[in-house]
Amino acid sequence: MTAAVEPQYLRQLSHELRTPLTGIRGYSEVLEQAGPLTERQRHMLTMLNSCVHRLDSLIDDLLLIASVDAGAYGLVVEDVDLARLCEHAVRAHNAHARPGEPAVRCADSAGSCVVQADPRQLEHLLVALLNHAAGCFAGCAELWVGTGGDGTGAWVTVTVTGDADEPAGIVGLGLAVVRAIAEQHGGSVAAGDSELRVALPRTVRPSERVVVRAMRRSR
Repeated sequence: MTAAVEPQYLRQLSHELRTPLTGIRGYSEVLEQAGPLTERQRHMLTMLNSCVHRLDSLIDDLLLIASVDAGAYGLVVEDVDLARLCEHAVRAHNAHARPGEPAVRCADSAGSCVVQADPRQLEHLLVALLNHAAGCFAGCAELWVGTGGDGTGAWVTVTVTGDADEPAGIVGLGLAVVRAIAEQHGGSVAAGDSELRVALPRTVRPSERVVVRAMRRSR
């Protein structure tokens, strides 16, 4: 399969995979509204919905990696508050967390942390980062997500509180997605025994695949 064909093939595959997922999600909603559920039944539906959400995210990850490999990946960047986006990503992650995963919490932030980034892709990066961290640090109780920066760069750090069964991995689809998006922004990813860190430049260098959008002013 050539690089030129691969994205088109994966787009078709993603459509075929999402069709049954849509049905599963719909019937799950019907079951939730069918009447009083026992605690065990509610737990099973929670697991089902979490698995559907995870599969949806994996399909998005495959499409992104294929686009990067084919050289068809571009960014439309604007000023993004990294701290606020992290808070949103943590809330979304916890809403779909599977039983047994460590709780994810935001560390106290010094305030806004603005970077030039593609907000949609940066959100994708954070989703993949939290999913990867939750899997790598499954043995610990909590993960803390913090943001920081200096005059030239900013970073997002996921840190373990307590001992984990396994250290953070440096391979896997989730981390590959994180690395791909970070590098497209001119950033990098580092993995340690108890920490994952994504570093991003404050300002993205324009290129043929990077469009800088003027900051939108609030009314």
